[in-house]
Amino acid sequence: MKRIIALFLMITLLATCAVSNAASSYTDLISSVLDSMNQNNKSASGAPQQTANGSYRAVEMLTLMAYRLDSSNSYTEIIDSAIDTLNANNKSLSSAPQQTANGLYRCVELLAVIGLELDSSGKYREFILQVLEDMDTNNKSASSAVHQEVNGAYRMVDMLTIIAYEKGVDSTMISTVLDSWKSGDSSASGAPQQLVNGLYRCVELAYLIGSKSDSWGIWSSYFSSVYDNWVDINKSCQGAPQQAANGMYRFVEMLAGWAQTL
Repeated sequence: MKRIIALFLMITLLATCAVSNAASSYTDLISSVLDSMNQNNKSASGAPQQTANGSYRAVEMLTLMAYRLDSSNSYTEIIDSAIDTLNANNKSLSSAPQQTANGLYRCVELLAVIGLELDSSGKYREFILQVLEDMDTNNKSASSAVHQEVNGAYRMVDMLTIIAYEKGVDSTMISTVLDSWKSGDSSASGAPQQLVNGLYRCVELAYLIGSKSDSWGIWSSYFSSVYDNWVDINKSCQGAPQQAANGMYRFVEMLAGWAQTL
């Protein structure tokens, strides 16, 4: 957690750097999150810890993006609150699934901020707020950390769907992902498979959003590589926990590419 705190202290430097230095610092911070994920992965004792690692790194990446888009500092307090909540909750958590749920909930909150930042006309505001309300409502009835994980992953799909529409992603492509989500939910035998279903759809939606944001195609090969890696690794996964880790890690990598387009 010291690394998380240090990272967020570094983020504040963006506001005081010259334009060229700020761009360089931002890129360095993105790389730092990926390096942290890879380093923590080496000490993870199993797939659940890998998924928790990925969820916390996703929070870091989304925080960078939310700050980057907040040119008027309108959402600074909300972003700071998400970070504080992540750190405060982490102190009392006793398992990797609880950490993952903590991370995914904060991802939903930060995606909400990004959605609001992109929503200059206010067209999507009610939809964004409804997703946050749904997360809170479902959390009250969640009977375990795994169910909280699913709630977080599914609400991330909701938020990413809104952002995809905001960014002008082809509606047919969005519908294809949502159809897969619904089909996967119907066939899932339990919460672990539902979690995989949600995280995999997050990878697909982040891929679509990142690619759409990359108007010059500078990052197209990067996005394709992450996507292909996701598909290839899935073939060797031996169960839902490994699939969840695959989805979480690839999601962070997709976010890294999307972050570079901002």
